[in-house]
Amino acid sequence: MAAAASNMSGSVAAHTTGGSSSSAMASGVNNMTFIGYQDSAGLLAPELNPLLVAIQDRHLYNDSKTAVDLVLKESPAEVAAAYRNFTAQASDSGTNSTSSSNVNKEMLQAFVNQTMDPAGSDLIQCQAPDWQPNPPNFLLNLAAAAGNNTTGGDTNASDYRQFGLAVHGLWGLLCRQVSPNVSAAPELHSLLPLPNRTIVPGDRFRETYYWDSYWIIRGLLVSGMQDTAAGLIGNLMAMLERVGHVPNGARVYYLNRSQPPLLSAMVRSVYEASPGAAQLPLLRRALPLLIVEHHYWTNSPKAVKVRDTNGTVHSLSRYWAEWYQPRPESYREDAAQARNITGTSSTNNTRAAQLYHELASGAESGWDYSSRWFADNKTISTIRTTQIIPADLNAWLYQMERNIAWAANLTGNATTYDSFNSAAAARKKAIDALLWDDKAGMWRDGILLPFNSNTSSNTIQNSTNQVYSLTQNPGIFASNFVPLWTGMTQGDAQQGARVVQALQRSSLVGPSGIATTLYRTGQQWDYPNGWPPLQHMLIEGASQYGGAVGNTFARDLARIWVTMNMRVYN
Repeated sequence: MAAAASNMSGSVAAHTTGGSSSSAMASGVNNMTFIGYQDSAGLLAPELNPLLVAIQDRHLYNDSKTAVDLVLKESPAEVAAAYRNFTAQASDSGTNSTSSSNVNKEMLQAFVNQTMDPAGSDLIQCQAPDWQPNPPNFLLNLAAAAGNNTTGGDTNASDYRQFGLAVHGLWGLLCRQVSPNVSAAPELHSLLPLPNRTIVPGDRFRETYYWDSYWIIRGLLVSGMQDTAAGLIGNLMAMLERVGHVPNGARVYYLNRSQPPLLSAMVRSVYEASPGAAQLPLLRRALPLLIVEHHYWTNSPKAVKVRDTNGTVHSLSRYWAEWYQPRPESYREDAAQARNITGTSSTNNTRAAQLYHELASGAESGWDYSSRWFADNKTISTIRTTQIIPADLNAWLYQMERNIAWAANLTGNATTYDSFNSAAAARKKAIDALLWDDKAGMWRDGILLPFNSNTSSNTIQNSTNQVYSLTQNPGIFASNFVPLWTGMTQGDAQQGARVVQALQRSSLVGPSGIATTLYRTGQQWDYPNGWPPLQHMLIEGASQYGGAVGNTFARDLARIWVTMNMRVYN
């Protein structure tokens, strides 16, 4: 997820949890190991698995996520013992049974209320110290246009700036401080401790998320809140330091995966907002951690070897979550999908476990879910996330490699500078050879196939030695154009202009902005929804690298998108 989607007809589409729930679940979340946060648990503690299953099976909450965000009032062992006593009394068996068959929904809700605090109660609403109601230098171009005495002032510019100030006023509603209790008693919480204040997306997304933070930081910088922006980076780096990657979000159940790797872009944005010696400590702190994150994304199982038509073998990356069971935050939904598709929700079933793996890997992409990941471009039953080499992911990694080289240069690390410049050049060569469609003037996702044409199976496995072949996905997705934003055409204005023109011809551009795909599947990341991150990357990419045609397109699209959002907001 990343902010909220807007329907291309102009209405707002809220976040939803996909799928539906049905019959009782056979088991809960098993064998969860939280590397780096071994003490954090909450309701996901193994001894509480029977209770978690009962809560989800009885549908105590409309959203599966609410259950795993609850805060224990006592230790997991104490709550587990209380639950055993509770179920024994309910069954009137006189034994220490864990069966909940005689516990109705009302009884179970009363027990949960007695032993747990509400979801989100371990986060404290706050006000960032660097927030000001009327920040200096706020949207100066609009302020100048609105106050132009020669023209009498631009009414539209004044309206846009007022809208900007209204959005600026929302930071206080979204600012959170993790309660000190989370560090003091991590076993009571699924929430991860963070060193600094954070800004949350809102609604059910009550904690820090990875790629959302990039656009939050860009907004904070417009609001003059550089300290808060740096604090968000500090939170992400703290998690990266402990687990070896930036998790999807600041919950233990998100540690099995990451999200689009934009931390280096966040660091660069904060530095460039106020460049100079005062920001060098940020770069020195970030540089070794960004190298750790790069290693996470560029080694097996995320990295694979792919042979191009000339026989050259390249390394490109994909989404791959280390998870083979229902996601705790979407437990009922995932289990229902497995039953509908495979006939069982049991993790002992190979097909069900593979489906859970593909669903979690799709969630790592931030595009959960989209026809991009479906073999038939229609139905989630054909999801194959790990078989896809995403054009945007590899472009973001190219951007990361260039950003690491940039930071190394500023901090005087010549060896790292040379190494990551070479890595970026190698990745660009791979993207150009395998993911660029010269005839169409856009990049395309790759679909992995075993290189041995005699194989009877197209199953894509985790193998460090396997070399694959690749075919391009002919589908039209907004992600096909995201590499423009990462500088893939820098130095070639003609290619950049071709990409913009291809986007204009793609049918993705509508009266309210850019649709995510052309496919109406009912999924969040499909037509008719348009997402703010995509609008931003394509507007900024067209403006920076699309030449004159890109500048005109970017200006028009920015006005359309902001106007639509302002209208819906008002």
